[in-house]
Amino acid sequence: MSLISLKYSQLISDYKLKIIHQSALEMAACVSIDELSKRMIIKSGLCNYILGALRLEIKERFLLIDDSNNICYRVEIDEIARNKKQASAGFEIINIENDIRKKIYNCFIGVLKGTAAAETVERLTELGADSIFFFRSKYSQYDIGDEKIDRLIKIAAAASSQSRRLNVPVIKRLDFKDLAAFITAADSRSFLMAEPSIYCGSDGLKEFAQGEDDNLYAPFISGNCPVINIISGPEGGFERGEAEGIIKLPDGRVSILNLKNVVLRAEFAPQAALAIIKNRYGDL
Repeated sequence: MSLISLKYSQLISDYKLKIIHQSALEMAACVSIDELSKRMIIKSGLCNYILGALRLEIKERFLLIDDSNNICYRVEIDEIARNKKQASAGFEIINIENDIRKKIYNCFIGVLKGTAAAETVERLTELGADSIFFFRSKYSQYDIGDEKIDRLIKIAAAASSQSRRLNVPVIKRLDFKDLAAFITAADSRSFLMAEPSIYCGSDGLKEFAQGEDDNLYAPFISGNCPVINIISGPEGGFERGEAEGIIKLPDGRVSILNLKNVVLRAEFAPQAALAIIKNRYGDL
């Protein structure tokens, strides 16, 4: 039997049809599926969310995306337990055709302190980042472990549901030395988010500072790269040698994103960069 196919452009414009992302663990804990009868029982945290936060009622539909197995269910609630701790629903598996074409946006960010990483992941997810990598540079005050990465993945999934995204962005830790492989990829163009002290105060970057406007806007006009990398430092910014190393990578097409005299907080800088660059490429 062929799957029902829906266009993503239609789904994203239908604000009443909620999109909910769940991991394999969350699906196992909250959803019991009977493939033969095409029915599911929803309980625990997911039930609380759809009945409490979303206030969905009987006969209302939503999309449930199993991210781990790449399955999308169109679910229609048909019974709610009196205590509202369980709901039963019919479902059909659908195929979503992503007919919204855009570039792939990867964000590379120096590890941030406190809760700044959570806010950054949430906002970058809403803005449409495809991948968010955290690395430790020379001025990073902290590192990031597996436990925090797992928490950021959950935040990205929740933000993807809220912003009606089809896919949850990849969230990972990356060694700084491995950044070069992404920057030098033949299909990519990279932008280094650098504060004024970097692009004005370093002799090694003087050539980029002089032609700053052309250096920023030329890639938007002539570039035809499907992958865009945005590189942003931690609270202390980039050490000049690091910035020069990124700019001067052999085969790396890197431009400084120059906001002239504007200095942004480390958690906001990649958000602003992504919005500016997506807008220039016509993806926002």
